[in-house]
Amino acid sequence: MNCFRAYILNKVCQVLKGPAAKHWTSRILKGGSSLVGTTAIGKSSKDIYARIRRGEKEPMDLPEYVLVGFGNPLLDITTTVEDAALVEKYDLSANAAIIAEESHLPLFEELTTQEFVQYSAGGACQNSMRIFQWIVGQPFRAAFLGAVGRDKFGDIIAKRALSDGVETRYQIKEDLPTGTCAIIISDTDRSLVANLGAAALFSEDWLDIEENVCLLDQAQFFYATGFFLAVSPQSVVRVAKLSSDSNRFFVFNFSAVFVLQSHKNHVDDALPYSDLIICNKQEALAYANTHDWNTTNIFEVGRMLQRLPKYNCRPRIVMITDVNCPVILFQENDKLLEYPVPPIDKKLIVDTNGCSDAFVGGFLSQLVQHMPLDYCIRTGIFASQQVLRIVGVEIEKLPKFNESCI
Repeated sequence: MNCFRAYILNKVCQVLKGPAAKHWTSRILKGGSSLVGTTAIGKSSKDIYARIRRGEKEPMDLPEYVLVGFGNPLLDITTTVEDAALVEKYDLSANAAIIAEESHLPLFEELTTQEFVQYSAGGACQNSMRIFQWIVGQPFRAAFLGAVGRDKFGDIIAKRALSDGVETRYQIKEDLPTGTCAIIISDTDRSLVANLGAAALFSEDWLDIEENVCLLDQAQFFYATGFFLAVSPQSVVRVAKLSSDSNRFFVFNFSAVFVLQSHKNHVDDALPYSDLIICNKQEALAYANTHDWNTTNIFEVGRMLQRLPKYNCRPRIVMITDVNCPVILFQENDKLLEYPVPPIDKKLIVDTNGCSDAFVGGFLSQLVQHMPLDYCIRTGIFASQQVLRIVGVEIEKLPKFNESCI
């Protein structure tokens, strides 16, 4: 038995018990495990991709850290106010999101003194990991990497993520505050102010510590946001290349139009390793515009994204969302599928903040279980529409996930 297979066998014995452990021990000894999805133990990329598309599902619990996400951890501080005094004090606009300037910094501390204040572990990727955990129902199947400060906000965000079942590997920045997002809700309006703080200085060397090397070795799927690529492009490309070279699955989210406009070269560095690209219509068109594709036809853009050069032989998937319009899936050989989004009563919509993060988390919760792509999308839509009904991404306020809902 080679050293790598012995290592995986040891991890199986630590994580699994009973029939599942016996099942996977037998497969590993025969050289057929897909626990980490690498050719080193006999699993080809073609087989993994085919299984995802066929929807085959292993009769076992998910291993720990099957999914590792990379993003900017932010503490969402949400308060509901009866008037616009706080909004006017900091010269904010209704229904707008801005990056904090010096004059906004006292706002974050002031929010903590409000009568009604809600804390949640936020940031797009971390929200997706928390939704993933809510649906999977088994703690620590997802891990998350990002940077925070050594302060009370960092303590709060760590406890919140932990309570939701997410394994956090935060890089601590001693001289910077934990990133925060102030969310002020007034009637139906909401004003957002983001201060990235420590999150903006995540460094690639955090991937080199022994605990994180083991974490990356164990993961089968990786997810990175464009927001994080804007902070640490070297980390994203490194993980994407690791995933590609070891026949694992890398998911990249464009995240925002400004990422495509301001970080064009870094995005292009990551895409050849990306097995799944997630974006909305505006982001897809922004990519096309920055590359002079001379088309605004979303179907043409989706096909062109799918055909971009790729370093391994696994065909790329592109998924484009557009609010209430159908989700469009682009696959190899110009295969195109559309999935309608069920309508939701506008009276039920409380807060749109985090619904796109929830969609991704729901989608990934089924992708890692090799479920059919249409089922992954339906789960993502379900998760998104549940989050729309509450303020923020508060897992404890969501109903227990049941497959009959999909």
